[in-house]
Amino acid sequence: MKVVCTKDNLRRGLFAVSRVVGSGNPLQVLNNILVKTDQGRVKLSSTNLEIGVNTWIGGKIEEEGALTVPARLMNEYINNLPADKVLITVKDTVLSLESENYHTNIKGLSSEDFPLIPQVLDEPYTKVDSDELKSALAETVWAAANNETQPEISGIFVAFEDNKLRIAATDRYRLAERVVPLAAAVATNKEAIIPSRTIGELYKILSLGKGGVEIYFSESQVLFKFDETEIISRLIDGNYPDYRQIIPKTFKTEAEVGKSELLHALKAASLFAPDSNNVQVEAGKTELTVAASSAAAGENVTKVAAAVKGDSNSAVFNFRYLIDCLNALPEEKVILKMINDASPAMLLPAGRDNYLYIVMPIKL
Repeated sequence: MKVVCTKDNLRRGLFAVSRVVGSGNPLQVLNNILVKTDQGRVKLSSTNLEIGVNTWIGGKIEEEGALTVPARLMNEYINNLPADKVLITVKDTVLSLESENYHTNIKGLSSEDFPLIPQVLDEPYTKVDSDELKSALAETVWAAANNETQPEISGIFVAFEDNKLRIAATDRYRLAERVVPLAAAVATNKEAIIPSRTIGELYKILSLGKGGVEIYFSESQVLFKFDETEIISRLIDGNYPDYRQIIPKTFKTEAEVGKSELLHALKAASLFAPDSNNVQVEAGKTELTVAASSAAAGENVTKVAAAVKGDSNSAVFNFRYLIDCLNALPEEKVILKMINDASPAMLLPAGRDNYLYIVMPIKL
């Protein structure tokens, strides 16, 4: 193989594929990325056997070839190069890089040892705008469970319904849901659970540009294709909780409040709840009161101006659950809806109806 690439193209491609690769894997080839020529371009691939990433970058192909090389070494070396042009050559199992005064040889493994990344061959199931999808993921995925013993809720739920996509994440104590418009109505509705790590990789790649994201499905896999990059992942087998049953239809109290003001109040209260994570939120007539106390630290009470409708109300929440949601929303004002101290509460962005966040209060 003999290829000339720009440093920026290589950096972009390595950014897309390198995070999937682990380190110290007993199967050494899984620590590597595959570098190969493919129909006039350079193809970079990586896999951990559950997620595969392929990306294509431009380059001048003088000789065809392929080799796998350690991902971390390749990535860090390319990032360190000062020059713009990089000459890549492969002889046997050694990949050579030349760039002005920089010359290096990297020992690799045969491309024949690299695992086959399965392809989802079909017409795209649907298409969605990358900016819409990225913002939806930023507002939901952090609510998924980290517990691998419950694989269904450790993943991200997606439901394609006519001309919209519902994305949801829950750990059974909280739930985030965002609705995204599709570029065209789907022929048949579909539900699936996608591993959180796959969604994390997709989010990272969406930061590389703008445009449409094509989504493909097979019986057990999903493929996202964006720009010159594609991510292939297994789906999680199982049934996602029917979370829509727990979303309250009516509330006794509704308070519209400045997001920043509420966020500061919660952060101040969190300093006095280091062990329990518990803060009390009380809705009065014209304000929200956020309070916390501990025997060791003392107590804190902060009042935040709010437009309150309905009854006075109070409940205890895990402050981290509220802060996570507020940090994810771009709006200046949010709406907190409450029923009582034992029923789900809801956080909404003011002036937008495509997002909701449900959080369970803590019963003391």
